[in-house]
Amino acid sequence: MGVTVGRRAWMLAAAVVSLSMVLPPLQPTANAAVSTSLRRYPYLTDVVGPYATVNWATATSGTASVKYGISGRESCTAHSVAATRLGIVVNGKAESQWKAQLTLSPNTTYCYRVFLGSTDLLGSDASPKFVTQLPAGSTSAFSFAVFGDWGQGPSSNTHQANILKRIAQSGARFAITVGDNGYPSGSQTNYGDLVQDGTNVSGVFGPNFWRVAGASLPIFPAIGNHGFVRSDAVHPHFANWPQDRAVATSGGTYRTETYCCVSGSTSVKAPSAWYAFDAGNARFYVLEAAWTDTSVSNDTAYQRDHSYHWLPGSPEYEWLAKDLAANPTKAKFAFFHYPFYSDDSTEPSDPYLLGAQNLEGLLGSNGVRLAFTGHAHIYQRNRPSPMGVVTYVTGGGGAKMEPVAGKGCSAIDAYAIGWAYASNRGSACGAATRPTSLDQVFHFLKVTVNGKSVTVTPIDEMGRVFDQQTYTLP
Repeated sequence: MGVTVGRRAWMLAAAVVSLSMVLPPLQPTANAAVSTSLRRYPYLTDVVGPYATVNWATATSGTASVKYGISGRESCTAHSVAATRLGIVVNGKAESQWKAQLTLSPNTTYCYRVFLGSTDLLGSDASPKFVTQLPAGSTSAFSFAVFGDWGQGPSSNTHQANILKRIAQSGARFAITVGDNGYPSGSQTNYGDLVQDGTNVSGVFGPNFWRVAGASLPIFPAIGNHGFVRSDAVHPHFANWPQDRAVATSGGTYRTETYCCVSGSTSVKAPSAWYAFDAGNARFYVLEAAWTDTSVSNDTAYQRDHSYHWLPGSPEYEWLAKDLAANPTKAKFAFFHYPFYSDDSTEPSDPYLLGAQNLEGLLGSNGVRLAFTGHAHIYQRNRPSPMGVVTYVTGGGGAKMEPVAGKGCSAIDAYAIGWAYASNRGSACGAATRPTSLDQVFHFLKVTVNGKSVTVTPIDEMGRVFDQQTYTLP
């Protein structure tokens, strides 16, 4: 099937953490000495090729800019780029969302600061640093983080805070999500800001959440079903996670479009979000496999996603087929929301994506050997499918977890864990041991690429490594 599964830690001793190891205790986030106008701490998107986008929000408008320099060689304010503004409303408060697009040198460390007029919005905070993307074709080893189903306030969501701090400490060069980036409805209020707090408020941009990682760790979120269809003038996914260069350089799509009218659905305006980018010797496909679940069953949402996105001839299917064929020799990874295989009875396997004529076959026949999904709030690693694709379900980023094995464990399920709050009990499938505490279930994945060797390291919120696997790609 084109994938060789290693035997855990001793296969790559230098890259592996002991199963019993716990990382150093996390410290609470200190109160920032930042400008009172700053509402979203600066964070990075679209770090591809020689490009990077810095994003932030303020309570007022005006003129804004980002100033930057090569770390250790220039002042962090040596160069300046003007930012563009988008008006947003967060929990009834008008705010200004800013983005500044930078053209830089690849694989170089930069530092930066954000300004509103002449006011340095970071105040006495240190200048954030980040590393631009590895150039395409580089053989250098690197790591990235994968997580999903997150963005749930209030600030007392310590499980999510712990996961995001672990990601910040992980050494990953960038992060990719598998969807549902804001609960429960993906609104600007759910995303929130540094100031406001409450149930379902500031689950992403609150002071203990993406602020901890995002100033230095670029993010590429896939879209999920939560908040999929919204009436905002600019969909929050596009407003908050701009990926202009990645979309343009891969011929992808990143806009709201009109969908009509398959599987009994009425005409609807919905986001279309898919693109690809390179990092070193690998190509990353951030795909849309999601649909709104408002007023329809899970199965109907799966069916409509398939009908609109994954039938041969649909724009996303044809774009993906063309791009995969154009990159035959690269290591390829896919990221999307609906799971191929899931033993979560609430969010089960998506049968419409399976088989040779659907997304599973398209990926497998074009050399994609690892795919990462969400939707189900569990951890699950699957054996190679008939199409030769190993899939992970990584829905443990911060939203409420779910149990596995409610309807049994499938034969393809190699290792899965979940949690039932009603019984306060963990559940497991395959080779997994049943979790005895909830902090064993919230998790993210650290993926290390070293030539044709890829190690996937799940890490829970306490820093414990479990179910680590190494794959040799063809």
